[in-house]
Amino acid sequence: MSSKNFIFTLLFFLLCFVQFSLCEFELNDEHNDIEKRVPQKVIETGVIAIGVIVIGIFVIFLVFCYLIALCVNRKAMNDVILSIPWTLWDFVLQALFIKNQVNKVHSLYMPSIVFFIGPVIVNIILSLVIIINEKKKGSTEFKRWFHANSSLAATATVIAGADMSAFKVLYSHIFGLKRFNAPFSDDSKTIILWGCVISSIIQDIPQFVIQILYKTEVEGGYDLIPFLKLVSTSVKLPIGIIGRVYEALKDHRKPSDDDDNNNNNDNNNSDMEK
Repeated sequence: MSSKNFIFTLLFFLLCFVQFSLCEFELNDEHNDIEKRVPQKVIETGVIAIGVIVIGIFVIFLVFCYLIALCVNRKAMNDVILSIPWTLWDFVLQALFIKNQVNKVHSLYMPSIVFFIGPVIVNIILSLVIIINEKKKGSTEFKRWFHANSSLAATATVIAGADMSAFKVLYSHIFGLKRFNAPFSDDSKTIILWGCVISSIIQDIPQFVIQILYKTEVEGGYDLIPFLKLVSTSVKLPIGIIGRVYEALKDHRKPSDDDDNNNNNDNNNSDMEK
């Protein structure tokens, strides 16, 4: 399977999951009729069971994609194969939650809108600033890459609205493709990583709190989409914050020969002093 076909398959399965989510709302009327005849606990158990199955299939598919990418190029940032589809899935769940569910708890409607649209605007602006700064630096290598992959950069900028981690795909080296080998400077990579941390703080944490409040305050049945969103955020939040902080604290500059020579000279000098 070629890299292009693999990426197409990944997006296709993601769209299938989105379509599955939308189908849940097309059956709302039937669901309401069933609620009148079936005990509430039975309905909630069924919703949780379906949610677990959906998440399980989705996770298995992502792991399968990750293993394929790992076989193609072990040195690449193959974790984007896991993070980007999960981010888009979480983003779609949040949009569906706002559209169809949050109106059951009116006090959560405006906070849901603010912490959904606000981070999107911040992430897109930050992505644009990074691209513009790289072009201003006048790097010939980056200009060549941007000229050849401007559409990919634009797509990544839009997807980064859901989460800044999506922007890392541009320099992830996945599948060994040159288009995923953007020559960003170390400063830009650091900004991207700290942007991911900020995204978790202003987006994931508030959305997690909203889901908890919705779970405690909603009257009636607990539907599939809120359940999936709660699980998705619960998984994404701790992994995202801890992983991004650790990654941002790393020094992305590779040790140079000069650094090694300086260290050796320091060691020799200390030995001579002794």
